[in-house]
Parts: sequence; structure tokens; C-alpha cells
Amino acid sequence: MSFKAIAILGLLKTLVLIYDIISMPIYFIIQKPWRVWKRMNRARARQEDPKDPYSPYVRVEETVYELVPRSMMNAETIGEVFQHACDLYAKKRCYGFREVFAEQEELQPNGKKFRKLVMAENYTWINYEDVNQDIDLLVKGFLSVGVKPGDKVVIFSETRPEWMLCSNALFRMGAVLVTLYANLGEDGVIHGINECETDVIITSADLVPKLVKIEKNLQKVKTIIYVDSVNKKKLVVTDEAKERYKIVSYNEVCKEGKRMKDEDMAEQIGRPKQDDLALLMYTSGSTGNPKAVMITHRNFLAAFQALVGTLLREYPLESHECYIAYLPLAHIFELMMQSLMFLLGIPIGYSSIQTMLNNSTAVKRGCKGDIGVLKPTIMAAVPLVLDRIRKGVTDIVHKQGPVFEQIFDFAVSYKRFWVQSGFRTPLTNLLIFKKARKNLGGKMKLMVVGGAPLSPDTQSFIQRVFNVGLRVGYAATETCAASCAMDMDELDIGRVGPPLMGVKLRLKDWPEGNYHAFDKPNPRGEILLGGNCVSIGYYKNEEETKKNYVVEDGVRWWNTGDIGEVFEDGTVKIIDRKKDLVKLQFGEYISLGKVESELKNCPFVENICVHGDSMHTNLVALIVPNRASMKQLAKTLNKEQIPFDKLCQDSEVISTIKKALNEHALKSGLLKVEIPTDIKLVCEEWLPDSGLVTAALKIRRKQIEDFYKADIIKMYSRNGSTKST
Repeated sequence: MSFKAIAILGLLKTLVLIYDIISMPIYFIIQKPWRVWKRMNRARARQEDPKDPYSPYVRVEETVYELVPRSMMNAETIGEVFQHACDLYAKKRCYGFREVFAEQEELQPNGKKFRKLVMAENYTWINYEDVNQDIDLLVKGFLSVGVKPGDKVVIFSETRPEWMLCSNALFRMGAVLVTLYANLGEDGVIHGINECETDVIITSADLVPKLVKIEKNLQKVKTIIYVDSVNKKKLVVTDEAKERYKIVSYNEVCKEGKRMKDEDMAEQIGRPKQDDLALLMYTSGSTGNPKAVMITHRNFLAAFQALVGTLLREYPLESHECYIAYLPLAHIFELMMQSLMFLLGIPIGYSSIQTMLNNSTAVKRGCKGDIGVLKPTIMAAVPLVLDRIRKGVTDIVHKQGPVFEQIFDFAVSYKRFWVQSGFRTPLTNLLIFKKARKNLGGKMKLMVVGGAPLSPDTQSFIQRVFNVGLRVGYAATETCAASCAMDMDELDIGRVGPPLMGVKLRLKDWPEGNYHAFDKPNPRGEILLGGNCVSIGYYKNEEETKKNYVVEDGVRWWNTGDIGEVFEDGTVKIIDRKKDLVKLQFGEYISLGKVESELKNCPFVENICVHGDSMHTNLVALIVPNRASMKQLAKTLNKEQIPFDKLCQDSEVISTIKKALNEHALKSGLLKVEIPTDIKLVCEEWLPDSGLVTAALKIRRKQIEDFYKADIIKMYSRNGSTKST
């Protein structure tokens, strides 16, 4: 940085300091930070028996149900509670979508052609009354094509309104919903469909060819119901597929439903009990075939009560609230978030990763992404999405030059300090961060984050730059997305909050990792979660069920495999995962997941898998490089003409990225032993179809290590780190 830039930054900091000194009394009187201090320091969870270190932790506050009527909270089945919502909010907007008029191909500067959608300028909205009628039509239609109460029906589709409507219809009629990720690999799809022995699959026209391709492997499927693709293309299938299956459109099912009388429907639908199976949710399968988690009506409703009682506590619901839906509905996190919005009367605007932002891949140049049109106030996010948003902002800031970059970094640090001290920073929000906030529509107030560990740096950055309440949660499919979540007034970075209402959390010693419930200053150990939200086990997998579930004193517990630390106020921090913990040759325990979480924030890293074992003294890393950063680096090194795959092998490129990775690791607070001593840049994208990542885009460590086994051996031999005898 030049002397001029240093002088400008120094002058700015001096002026800000003078402003802070002068304005402090005014801010102190107006903002009343002592109220924040009081809320920050309150106890959030307590042990049932404070004298027993192994006693469960439960939330301190009583549940507040005023957000929804008591009648809804007393519902016994999922179908019943959704019916209550339809009756209660009849004339309110329920969900919206952007109509797609056409699909075009747009030539990119690199010569590639991207599919671009010509979409409506505004959302089309459907109210609860119409939704209720559509659900009834679907119930009748499903009965007409042979679906019976208790039958298992697979939904294999992207997130879209029809997914939500079909799931509601299945719940209402007493059928069992089976979910499969739309991007699941062929083996996973075959496994899930055959294991649940379904007759009927609900899918999208875009995914029908994928099913037809594996049709000979599908044992009992008779009917495929498809929803039109967004571009309304005509579905083309082989004659053989037409002979093998009854293939009907979503619209045809609705037409069939119109022919059935309400009385006939009432006679044929089921009346499920609380402990009847409602959902089979297939996980993304990070270690092998996906497992199906069995969720009952009781589990689902207990999770809803936990979330509505605590997740939106102290969040002032207003008439203009709106939720943007883009994550996979086959993931319990998004399914519960959308269900929560549906049951609270908050409109849901449907989107996708390809159309959400102005620069998303399917948004036509010059057109607005969904988030700019919808202007949502609430969204769910996974760390991968937030990491990309953060990288996008930092790339834009970097292009503004070193002076602006230093000012921006100072503003982030400045705001972090004052917010942690209990103050708000309206001028910083207005002068520095207003433009960034517009990238999320300009009205975003609440982000709920889950699905994977979130880097503390990313958490702090997103909170400060976008001025949102960011509530990091911790849960799993096995607990129906209800475990822990930060409170609105919780300012600690890197924690996941206390247990939700109705959820119990206890610690179990893990001597091998040196974690114990009696550790000082804070108890640590393997986390077990208990309560009515805990699912009943894995479908047709008694061995895994017995291994991970246990019932003690009438409470069902699930063994998470995660290592947690419980602080004095009852909040929890996830500090390790048993599966990700490796012991190096000299006895150091390294959390691979923690290292990967920090290194993912390096601008050059799109994805990463760190490897280590007890036969070596150091770590190595396999890195999928960020193509935009690689392109910029190639320009800097005068290597613009070199193809991407050759750049990944270029010694100067590797050396530069390795140096940047080391600097980033040290800046992030990683220990020297946690920093990979060698890296391999891989030119292949890690997609679910490759088998190297799950449908939820989590890395499949064993598969990656097997695929790149020769490269891992080469990295260790290059470092002189040979296996000990």
C-alpha cells in the first residue's frame, strides 16, 4: 500500500476516533446498551441436576406460543396442523413464483453457452384458500391413481411449489412421504426407491430421463407423476418406458381429482395416529448409501413446537414478512423452515440457486435475480452459500483498489467492536454497507443457518456487512431439524446457542479424544440429543438404529458423533466431530472439519479435503480451485493462455496458492500443525454425480481419498514424510 493510501486510512481512523468520543454520550443515552448487556449475560440453559456433570441441559425460558393459536399447537398430525393454517390464513398470500416465458442461450466471453431464463418482472401469488383447494384436488388425484393411506410415495424433485403441495396432500391423506435429493447419484436413487418399495414417484419433467435411464433397476415402481419443467418443454420418453410405467402429468392428476366427490375422498383417506410414520427422509449419504430416517407425526410436531417457541422468539413479525425458498426441500432444514413459514402465515417466494441473485447462472443479463424482485426479510442458508456470498463481496471490494479495501476492512472491524459492546452503527450501515445489503434485496432481517459448521469469520462478516440477525443452529435429520439455535440477542461468534424448547442435551465422555463432562473451565464431550423430536430410527437398518439410538427413563436419545463444549450460560459450541478427528504420528489430534472450514474462506479455494493419519506427521490437502481467482492469478502471472487443467499443474501457480493458503491459515488462527504442508490442485469439479460429494454437497472423505490415493502418496513422498515401520 502506498504512502498516500496509508495517510488517508490514518486520517480516517483519527476522524472516526474523534467522532466516537464526541458522540458516545448521545449513543449511550439513545441506544441504552445496558439492556443488551443484561440480555447477553443471562442464563439460557440449565442442567436438570447441577451436581451431576452428565445431567441433561434444558432451556431456561418457558415456551411462548402466542405466534400461533393454541388449537394449532394441539394438533396431533401434520395434515391436521397444515389444515389449521389454511383455515386461519385463508385470504393471506401463501406462496409465490416467477413465471418463466422463455429459455435462451447466452454466449459467454469464454465461448461457453449458458441457459438463461426470461422471467416475469414480479411474483405471482397464491392464497391459502386456493392452496387448500389444490391440496384437496391432489388428495383426490392421488387416490384416483392408486395411492392409499399408509403407502410410501417418493418425491424426487427440485424445490418448487408443487413439491410443497404434494407433500401436504400426502400428509392429509395419511400416506408416507419419502424424500430423495434431486441431485442424488444413480446408485443412491436406485437404493432409496427400491428400499422403500414404492409404487409411485413424483418428479419433475427434467428428472424423468434420469429415472428412465435406471428403469431396469427399479423393482416395484408402477406410476411416475411428473411436474412440467420451468420452460414448459414437452416431455419425451421412450416407448419402452411408456409400456413399463404409467406416466402422468401433475395437471392430469389434478383433473382426475376434480372428478371425485368430497364425500368419496373423506371415506378413503386415512386417520393416522401421532406415532405413525409420516416421513422417510433419505440423508445425502457421506459414507455410503443414504440412510432413511423414520420421522413420525409426533416427531415433526414436536420439532415445530420447539422451533416456533424459540427460533422466532423476540423476532417482531410484521405484515410485510417474506421468506425466500431455494434450498433442497429433500433436506430436513429447508422442509422445516418452509413448514414453519407456512404455519405462521409468512408468504414463501420460490427461487433457486440458478436464479436467486442478479449474477446467478440462469438470470438473463440486465434482469433482476429473484431476491431483488422478492425483497425477502427471512432466508435459510447453509455455510456453502454464505461462503460464496462473502467471497463475492470481497472480490468486488478488492477490485475497488487497496485504499477502499482497507477502508472496508476497517469498517467491518469497527462495526464488530461496537456491536459486541452493545451498540448499533447506523452511519457505518448507511455509508459503507448499504450497497452490499441491496444484493440481498435490501430488506433482509433474519438469516437462519444450518446444515454444516459455519466459519466464525464468515458468521461475523455476514452479520456486520448485511446488518442481519444471523441465527446459527445445530440439528440433524435424526432430530427433525430441532436441537440448538442462537437467540436473537446472542452475540457470541462460533456457538450454536442453547437447546430449543423441549430438547434435552447431555454430554458423554470420549476418553480417546480427551473430552470429559467434568472438564474445566467448561464441560466437553460427545453430544446426545433427546426429546420427542428425536426420530425413531433408520428404515430397514436395525444395526445402525441400535448403534445410534437409545431410550433411557422414557426419553429417546440420539448419539450425534459431534463433540461439544457447554459454556456457563448454557450455550453450546461444536468443537470436533469424531469421524473428522485424526491422530498424527506424534500424537496430535487434528479436527479435519475445523481446518477445512477455515481454509474454505481462502479466495483460491472452491472446495477442499484435508487428509492426515497416524502414519504421518503432517497434513496434505486436495483443493478444487476457485475459477475466478485462478483466472485473475493467471493474468497476474502472464499465464492467461494456459488451459485451466494445465494451470492446476503449474508449479508457480501451486506455489503462489500454497503461500496464500498458509497466510490465510495463520490469519485464521490455525496452529502450524493444522496447516497442510503440501497441496494438490484438482481440475475436476466435485459434483454429486461424481460420488465425491453428497447431494447436500458435503465432501465424501473416504471416496475422495480413494479417488486421489496416488496423489496423496505423491504429496507425502515429496515432503519426505514416509510411513513409519
